[in-house]
This record gives sequence, structure tokens and C-alpha cells, in this order.
Amino acid sequence: MPVLRFVVPPEWDQKPLSAFLRGAHRLSGTTLRAARRIEGGLTLDGAFIRTIDPVRAGGTVAVCLPDSERGYRPYAGTLEAPVLYEDSDLLILNKPAGMPCHPSKGHPDDTLANLCAGLPEMAGRAFRPIGRLDRDTSGVVICAKHPHSACWLGLPGHRPEKTYLALLCGAPGEDSVTIDAPLTRDGEGGDHRRLVRSDGLPAVTRCRILLRAERFSLAALRLETGRTHQIRAHMAWLGCPLAGDALYGGDCGSIARQALHCWRMLLTGPAGQTVSALAPLPADFSAALSALFGSAALSVLDTKEEGRKLW
Repeated sequence: MPVLRFVVPPEWDQKPLSAFLRGAHRLSGTTLRAARRIEGGLTLDGAFIRTIDPVRAGGTVAVCLPDSERGYRPYAGTLEAPVLYEDSDLLILNKPAGMPCHPSKGHPDDTLANLCAGLPEMAGRAFRPIGRLDRDTSGVVICAKHPHSACWLGLPGHRPEKTYLALLCGAPGEDSVTIDAPLTRDGEGGDHRRLVRSDGLPAVTRCRILLRAERFSLAALRLETGRTHQIRAHMAWLGCPLAGDALYGGDCGSIARQALHCWRMLLTGPAGQTVSALAPLPADFSAALSALFGSAALSVLDTKEEGRKLW
């Protein structure tokens, strides 16, 4: 059972426990109610405390978080998702292309959720991805180990910063462009495809071109919103679909799946920890870049040690 521990700072001395936990650490009312139902679920320096009782500066508050396994069958396939980072709050994985995040029709037990079900690090924990990647998109996936870390990373100002790499067919005229174009389902193109339309949901993508070739370009991208297929649909609308993305009109000669990789991630965790992770490029993506750009591709990526430098 996960347990959160917080030391009470002087400014919260003699304030009610609920005010301290919700104000200083953003625990939800749902989490507090669940902890209250557990014997010994809320303690101050090891002694039982109610949510209305005052806390003491320097004391340690412990909150037990009930969790339950969702019953996913452990993954028995051959794909692997290397661990990029782990602590008591988070597990960060490098998802391979070809692996869905959640079970669905046609993919009952070959997903990242199934893989996590078999990891010792996730034993007895629900699968809580913070954002998800399309099946054929590779790279960083953040898994919250308990409800509080999931809630924390969903709050404004706490959401992870992610930088994606994409191989584009063609390139925009400018090296730096922001696409602010609403997205909606394409009723004629099928439920999965998205298109830009004025009555869609707001969607903003920032794009920076790193390299250009005769018919392709390498782009770094950052999302200000998180719509389904956002990068794929926005790049197609811009006239530069992702290489390998047949759904949106991309050239499939260089790579057999959409050339999109969640490359770098930066966040501040619920315990105040600064976490960064880098997902190395998969072999098919690296091969496509080498064929098109030669050694320049690896050189330009090596110089971008921090995603912030791109923006």
C-alpha cells in the first residue's frame, strides 16, 4: 500500500490537517476520504489524526493510499519498454512502436498496461499513464504509481514538458512555427482520423525545424494541448505530414510507421523532485534519419542536451 509522508513546515503550524494536505500538497478530497477509511490511514508522527485536527511544525504526516490492481494479464510478448526513471511516485518507460498503451479490440493483452502488470515495480498498483502515445508512436510514457501523483501531474503548472521528434515530408517555410488550429473527428475519414475545423476543440502545437533535406525535414515539437493525433493532424494540415503516416498522407518509403518519437521529458514530482528523462531513438527512426541526413542528424540531437534549448 503506497504511503505519502510530508514534513509540516512552520507556516502550516496549528492548521487543520485537511487544509495542510489540500493546500500545501494538493491532495484531493477523494484521496483524503479513502485514507480515512483505512485503519491508521492518517497519522502525525505515528499517532492517529483526524482531518480537522491541527498539525505541528516539524511533524511528519503519513497518508495511506489504497490501490487496486485492475486485473490486466501480464504481457507475454517480445517487445520491451525499458525503464528510464523510477521513484516512489513515478515510473517512466520508453514505449516501443507497435505497442498500444491500453487494451482494446484486437489488443487484449499486448499493451503497455499488460507489460506494467508484470513489473515488480508496479505490483498491486493500477496503471495510470499521464498522457498516452499512439500504438505506433515510440518514446517516453509516464506512469503514476498512486492517485496523488496522477492528480498532481494533471494540475495546471505541474504538467510534464515533453519534446517530440518527427520526420516530416517537406517542411514549413519558417524554422519556427506555432500551429493554433482546432481539431475534430473526420466523419468521412473514419473515427480515428482528425482534421482542422473551426468547430473543433482548441489545439496548439509548437514546431521547430532542426534539419532540412530535399524532400524531408526533422522537427522538434511541443504540445500546448493534448488532442488525439494532434501532431499528426496539424502537420498534415500544414502540408508536411509525418513520414510513414499513411492515415494522413505521409510518404511510407523511409519508415514503415509514423515517424514520431516522444524524445525528452521534464517535470517536477509531487515530492518536489525534478525529473528528466531521455528516450533514445529506436532503430527504425535512427536508420531513416541516417539515410536522409547522414551524421548531421545525430550531431544536431547531441547538441540539444536540454529540450528547453529548442524553444
